[in-house]
Amino acid sequence: MMINLPGFLKSDAMRNGIKVGIVYFLIFWIGGSCYAQDVQTSNKTVPAFHFKVNDSVEVDVDLIYKEDGYPVIYTAHLETGVCSDGLCKPISLTVSWDLLGQFIAYHTADLYSLTKFDHIEFTDEDHKQLHRILSDTAAILRDYEVNDMIDTAGYLRSQQIDAVTRPTSLTFSAATVEGALYTVYTLWHFTNGAIRAKIKAHTKSFMSDDAVVKNMLASDNRDYVGFVFKHITEEQHSRLGSDIVKLVGSSDMYIPHWALAQLKDSVLFLPNIQQQLLVYFPAADNALKNALLDRLASVPMNANTMVMLLSSLPNLQEHYVTKALNIIESNKPRIDERIREKLEILSRSQDRAMAKQARNILLKIN
Repeated sequence: MMINLPGFLKSDAMRNGIKVGIVYFLIFWIGGSCYAQDVQTSNKTVPAFHFKVNDSVEVDVDLIYKEDGYPVIYTAHLETGVCSDGLCKPISLTVSWDLLGQFIAYHTADLYSLTKFDHIEFTDEDHKQLHRILSDTAAILRDYEVNDMIDTAGYLRSQQIDAVTRPTSLTFSAATVEGALYTVYTLWHFTNGAIRAKIKAHTKSFMSDDAVVKNMLASDNRDYVGFVFKHITEEQHSRLGSDIVKLVGSSDMYIPHWALAQLKDSVLFLPNIQQQLLVYFPAADNALKNALLDRLASVPMNANTMVMLLSSLPNLQEHYVTKALNIIESNKPRIDERIREKLEILSRSQDRAMAKQARNILLKIN
C-alpha cells in the first residue's frame, strides 16, 4: 500500500500527533521528571473553545488536564502565512498558555521549523529570543503596526529568488529576531492578543468547582491566587477557609496579605482557623506579624489561641508584645487558668515593659 507522505504530514492526524507531543513535553517541563511516565498514560485533552485569529485563520483551543484531574495548560495549533514577499515560509506550530493566558512555550515539528529571511532556519539563540519576546505582554510590538517597524530607506536582496525586501528599522531591532519581523509580530499578537481574554473567561467558567479552586490556591502562583480571590463566592470563602489560611505561610511577598484580607470575620472566629494562623506567626516578617495581630484583634479570640499567642511573646519585639497583650486584655471574658498562669510568668519577666503590661492585665481580671 502506498502512503502519501506529504499529504499525511499536513493532515489532522499529524497535527494531533504534534499536539499530543507538545502536551507531554510541556507538562514534563513544568512539573518535572517525576511525573513524565504518569503524564503519558493519564493526561487528557478536552476542547475548550474555537478562536478566530483573523478573517482567514481560525484555531481550536484545547485544555490539557494532568493525571490528577486538574486543568493545567491551554494549547492551540496555528498555521498561517506571515509575509507576502515569498522570502519566508508559513508557520505551523503549537502554542501553549497557562490557565490565565500567559504564554508558556511553542513547539514546531522538524518539517515545519521556523525560518527567517531567505528561509534560513532559526538558531537556538533565535528561539530563545523569540521565547523572551512572546513572554513579554508589554512588548513594544503591542503598540505598532508591522509596516511602521520597517526601514523604508533600506533594501535586502534575496540569495534564493530574484526579489528584495526591506529590513527592520534599527529602532525595533531588539524587539524581534533579525530577519523574522513578520513571524515574530504575527506570533506575538496571536499569543498575547484577544485569545488571552478568551482563556481567562474559560478558566473563570469553572471557578465554581471547589477542587479546581483549591488546586489553584495551592499552586503558590501569585496570578492564580489573585484570580481566584477575584472570582470566588462568599460561600466558597467559608468552605475554603483552611485553604486560604495556608496561604499565610506562602513565601511570596503578597500572597499572605491577600489571604488575610480574604478571611471573613465569620471564618476568623473559628478556633481552628485562629490557631492555624498563629502557626505562621513566629516565622512571619515584621509586616506580616503586624497584619496578623491587627486581623486577630478584630474578632473574639479562643482561649487555646490565646495560650499559643502568649507562648510566642518572649521572642517578640516590644511593639508586637504590646499588641499581643492588648488582644489578650480585650478578651478578658475568655481568660482561663492556663492564661492566668502564663500572665503570672510574664509579670516576672526581666523585660520590664512586658512584665508591667502583664501585671496590669492580672489586676483587671482579679
